[in-house]
This record gives sequence, C-alpha cells and structure tokens, in this order.
Amino acid sequence: MDELLEFLKNNPVFYLATNEGGQPRVRPFGFHMVFDNKFYMVTANNKKVYNQIKANPKLEFCTMAPDTHFIRVTGEAVLDDSNTEAKKKVFEVMPDLLKLYGSAENPAMSVFYLKNITATIASLTEPERKIL
Repeated sequence: MDELLEFLKNNPVFYLATNEGGQPRVRPFGFHMVFDNKFYMVTANNKKVYNQIKANPKLEFCTMAPDTHFIRVTGEAVLDDSNTEAKKKVFEVMPDLLKLYGSAENPAMSVFYLKNITATIASLTEPERKIL
C-alpha cells in the first residue's frame, strides 16, 4: 500500500472508471485516504458516479507520472455512508471538502472503500509489476 500511496501523493489526480449500462465512464478524482486499513474515496450521492457504483461496484482507476510510470488500481467499492468517523477523517485529510459538504452529517456525502484491491505499476518502457 505504501508504494501506491507515495505514487498518488506525487500524482494526485487519478481517473476513475465505472460502468453505466455497458458504457465505460471515466472522470478525474483527487481524494483518497487510508482509514481503518482500507483505501477510501468520497463522492456525493447525487452524482452519476454514485449511482454507477451502486449498480456495479467494480471499478478501476489509473494515473500517470511525468516519467511515464503509471499505476492501475482495481477493486470493488463498498459504500460506507454510515461511518461518521471515516467522514470526519475526510475533512482532516482534505479540509477544503468542508466547503462542499459542511460536515460529516451531510446526507449527500458518501464515502466508500475498496475491497479486493489490486494495484500494478508499469511504464512505457518497463513491464507491469504488481504492488498490491
């Protein structure tokens, strides 16, 4: 997990792919955290991505560094909206999200973690290597 977290620290925008009726949907994400030994992300439950995750929790994201190394992460999203402690931790990690959600009690705020998470790193010149 450490190698993944370090890569994301240095390349903070990653591109999350979900599925909507057989059509891939990709969008940039910028928030992640580890809480209770789980990799968490956050979104609003009024967004399309939330409904896509509910319908099909399998997702994948990737990001690329300027040196052409890239990470690909796959997993299954587990919605954890009743976890107030995880929601509070979101604001510690990224205080700017308070402007968007106001508090951990905001019912629009949705947190989810990845189970069965795997991660690989590769580059345009190096073969893929499993890191998680």
